[in-house]
Amino acid sequence: MSYARNLLSRGEEIVFETRQHWLAVLAQVWLFAVLAILALAVLIWQSTSARWQGTGLLQIVALVVLLGALARIGLVMWGWQNQEYLVTTRRIIKAEGVLNKAMTDSSLEKINDAHLTQSWLGRIFRYGHLDIMTAADEPGAVEDFPMMADAIAFKIAMMNQKELLERPDLARPPAQRPSALPPMQRAEALPPRAGSDQVQAVRVPPPDMDASLEPEATGTPEGDTSPAATSAGSGGSAELAATLERLAGLRDRGLITPDEYEAKKRDILERM
Repeated sequence: MSYARNLLSRGEEIVFETRQHWLAVLAQVWLFAVLAILALAVLIWQSTSARWQGTGLLQIVALVVLLGALARIGLVMWGWQNQEYLVTTRRIIKAEGVLNKAMTDSSLEKINDAHLTQSWLGRIFRYGHLDIMTAADEPGAVEDFPMMADAIAFKIAMMNQKELLERPDLARPPAQRPSALPPMQRAEALPPRAGSDQVQAVRVPPPDMDASLEPEATGTPEGDTSPAATSAGSGGSAELAATLERLAGLRDRGLITPDEYEAKKRDILERM
């Protein structure tokens, strides 16, 4: 784990993290890279030239320069990897160093202003120089972040987090467990509309179901006056009367037109 992450307080979280741009590393090591290339060229030339084959002083000097340049490049790269520019939920943190660590932090509540400078090259490669001014009176109140990678995103994250501290009502509510979905209910069929074809589907007993008119259709012998035959005849009339009541109810609710009701009524009365 990084050095700055070990120093976070309870409940503090990292919002944004960056470091110096890789061009800052190149600006520090380009001279040593040139020296390393020249030293390597001298060593190659020394080993292949017959004239200088006997002298070893130049080889020793070239080897020392090569090793020193590579060591310097390695230290700069190692220090760059250990840089931490952080925006947390409470402060900004700047941590640098490999063996000897240097860490400075400023509370977001004390930040007054931030000055961002970007050259045309910085706009192309997305880096900038950020100066953060705080309300502290001690030395080092102005934090300097030279050649910071993603300087614009760092500044936006810092100002957004500062606003959230000053106005907690803007913070998002904590995540809640989604509630269980309500049980699915079966949709009920809608009643038929007035004038639709579904009105014609109202059951009307056919003439052959009337025991009083056609006794043969009901399976009762003609002239049978038993209680079963009497109940069968009265049952057919009761069913027709119930059909008339259902049609009247549909008419009263506006599901069928009066003309349709009268037509059905005449049809049923004729069958009775």
